[in-house]
Amino acid sequence: MEELNGYYQILPLKVFQNLDTINELLQPEIKGYCPDCLKEIISIIACHVQKADGCAPLQMETLKKLVPQAGRYLTGLIDAGIIVREGRYIPGVLSYKYHFAPEYESQYMNIKLENNKLIRRIKRVYEEGQREAGKKIRGYNNQVRYLKGLTINDEFKEYLNSYLRVNALQYNNALASAFRIINKDIFYSIDSTSGRFHSNLTNMAKGLRGYLRINGEPLVNIDVKNSQPYLSTIILTNPGKVSWLTENPAFALLLQTLKVSINQDVKNYINLVASGQLYEYLMQEFSKEGPTLTRDETKLQVLRILFARNRKPKNEVNAKCRQIFKDIFPTVHRKFSKVRGSARGDKFSNYKRFAILLQRIEAYLMLDLILKRIYRELPGTIAVTIHDSIMTGILTNNVEAARKIITEELTNFTGISPKIQIEDYRDKNRKEERRNTLYNQYDATTFVTLN
Repeated sequence: MEELNGYYQILPLKVFQNLDTINELLQPEIKGYCPDCLKEIISIIACHVQKADGCAPLQMETLKKLVPQAGRYLTGLIDAGIIVREGRYIPGVLSYKYHFAPEYESQYMNIKLENNKLIRRIKRVYEEGQREAGKKIRGYNNQVRYLKGLTINDEFKEYLNSYLRVNALQYNNALASAFRIINKDIFYSIDSTSGRFHSNLTNMAKGLRGYLRINGEPLVNIDVKNSQPYLSTIILTNPGKVSWLTENPAFALLLQTLKVSINQDVKNYINLVASGQLYEYLMQEFSKEGPTLTRDETKLQVLRILFARNRKPKNEVNAKCRQIFKDIFPTVHRKFSKVRGSARGDKFSNYKRFAILLQRIEAYLMLDLILKRIYRELPGTIAVTIHDSIMTGILTNNVEAARKIITEELTNFTGISPKIQIEDYRDKNRKEERRNTLYNQYDATTFVTLN
């Protein structure tokens, strides 16, 4: 199938069903009222809802560029009880957040916008935003160039309709991600805290990746297994090596003076991480003591153990898992607890500093070492980052060469060879197997067919 063309708006079904009533209510209040502008405001909110809190942080300045009289439409939707505004506004620091009122929350649908004047305006704002973003991330021009060639195959609708229809939240997030690409709403930025590169790819459902194309070329993902635990091994073997990546001088000094203790539990931890089996091992150990968890649930527990503050969790399962980890890896737990520390202050000083440090290590390795080496040694090879992994083109036939570069750079830096896997999302059999449980739970009353 071909890629979709044109510009599409995303609306919750219950909002779409009430559009005539909403138009009648708002039209007398707005001079030069345009139903397409109203739908675009709704669509912008739908496309920018974040998974963390279910809200869309939006800047009014940008909204006004996209839609004439954007403030009036937004106020009208709030007054009508369609949209809820939350949070507070601090110029240049915080934006208000928006979400749909509970009675209008529903599965998203897409409709094609035919208003060419509005489309031209939107496209102009997108292009302007991309130029401004490009100025802030100089040095990553190759990745930006490839992202601008990003498209998605029309078959993604089959994936949504077959495997995500039982979960409205996942369905909506995936649909919004797909149509931002179709609409050429390509975004990219560098996180000032972690140094990570954010783009359309970094928050996208894994199941959509098999339908992505860059310059028409299918992609695979070269992924480092249990990457955060893998990067944490540097704290156990050579913590001073990464002290330059911190913002806090006291934290940097701690890393430089932290003693290395290669006890047996440290060796066991490193071996499990290097083989990519840490989550599987802990999943079995947790089950012996009570909590029977899936691999994804075990991964979440491990990340909580690594990065949560140094106090006993209130949640019984979290507390149990942490104690089991502490019993199995006492030296590892003690070192990580010391790195998190008990200091108060900003995120670079308190317990969050450990997670930020590992993210900065990851960003340095992926962006400054691995990606640039791939571009240098494998010219013409598509390569874009999803934080701790690299998506690369299949047709250029450099997948193995790119994997070799990733392995070499990570091994040189950490002293430990990582476990690397190639994720080929074109394999529909694997996708069907992964989502078989969801498929069997399908409830036809909750499903909305894509247009």
